[in-house]
Amino acid sequence: MNNPLQIKTIGITDSPELIDIEKPEQGLELHVGSNVFRNTNGVVKLHGKEQLVLEMQPDPLALLLTMDLYDEQGTRVGHIRRNALSAHSAGRFTINVKASGAATQDDFPAVTVADRTTGHTVFEACLMQRRKIRITVGSFYTHKGELVTISPHYCRIGTGLTLFGDVADSRSGAAAIG
Repeated sequence: MNNPLQIKTIGITDSPELIDIEKPEQGLELHVGSNVFRNTNGVVKLHGKEQLVLEMQPDPLALLLTMDLYDEQGTRVGHIRRNALSAHSAGRFTINVKASGAATQDDFPAVTVADRTTGHTVFEACLMQRRKIRITVGSFYTHKGELVTISPHYCRIGTGLTLFGDVADSRSGAAAIG
C-alpha cells in the first residue's frame, strides 16, 4: 500500500529479459535552406503540386531524386525518375550521383542536377545523417513558372514568399511550400 509505483506484468512472466519493441522508422527530415520539415514522406509540394521526391537507397547508400523540371512559362522541360533522366531531358540536363558504402563525416551521398545550356546547378541535395536530407542548392521553376531559389539561408518562391528558419512537422506527409 505504501509503494507508489505498482507494476503490472503482461505476457510471459518467467522470462527475466525485457523485450525491446522496435519502433517504426520516422519519416525523413528535409532541410530546405535554413528551414526544417520533420516527419516527411520525402515529397516536396510547390504551389500544391508534388514536384520532387527524395528517397534513400540503403545498399549502397545513395540518395534518389525524382523531379519534374519546368521553364519560366510553366512548361515541363525535363523529368528525373530515381536519378535517371528521361530521354528528352538528357540533352538539356546532367545528373551527378555520389553514392557511399558507409557515409563518413566527409563523404555524404549526394545528387546534383545541372542545366547544360547555362552551366548552372539546378538542384543539389545530400544525405546528412541516417534520415536527414539537406537541399543545399536550388534554382528551378514551379509548374506555375515561378523561380524557386534555395540557398543555405533561405527558400524563396518568386517574389512573394521567402522562408528562413521555419520548422514544420509534416506528419508523414509532404513538405508543402507555397
